[in-house]
Amino acid sequence: MEDMTPLLPEAASAEHLTDVLRRSGALGSGRVSAVSVDRTFPTILSLVQRLRLTYEGASQDAPTSLIFKTDLPNRPGANWESGRKEVTFYTTVAPATPDGLLLHCFEAHHDAASGAWHLLLEDLTDSHMVATQWPLPPTIEQGEAIVRVHARFQAAWWDDPSLGVTPKAVGDWLKNLIGSYAKFADLLGDRLSAAHFL
Repeated sequence: MEDMTPLLPEAASAEHLTDVLRRSGALGSGRVSAVSVDRTFPTILSLVQRLRLTYEGASQDAPTSLIFKTDLPNRPGANWESGRKEVTFYTTVAPATPDGLLLHCFEAHHDAASGAWHLLLEDLTDSHMVATQWPLPPTIEQGEAIVRVHARFQAAWWDDPSLGVTPKAVGDWLKNLIGSYAKFADLLGDRLSAAHFL
């Protein structure tokens, strides 16, 4: 019978994960001896896999699972740069963000020559949940919770001097957005409740 176990890339190999976890301080003694794919989550732009880790001689607090995120194989529009942007976020913004607002990233890598990228992230499967399955929208309560989390992240960076001066393109985009919303509100008129203007 043909082996249907997904082939793991080098970035998800036991040897590489041992090195990554040691560098991050998540693994002292011991090593990752085996890696298996627990679940696979293909999205529109990427492939997400939950990896189960088996150790030899490691302490009990070493992570038993990780999230591996990379480009979706054979995806149309392969030049889309979402992966590079995510890697940039986790290598520049995340380390400067206060603790508790983002999940821990053990490794974020992008190869400029090939465009290949991957993230090795903390696995929150046991303590968090996916709000809904695509393409269903979240409930009102879930949407409000999502907005609150985003607001805490935005508040942490509000007026931070390291953000520098807003580029003209962003200012123009914001002006266009305000104008578009005004047209949208005029179009809906009385059908748009006052609460949506707050």
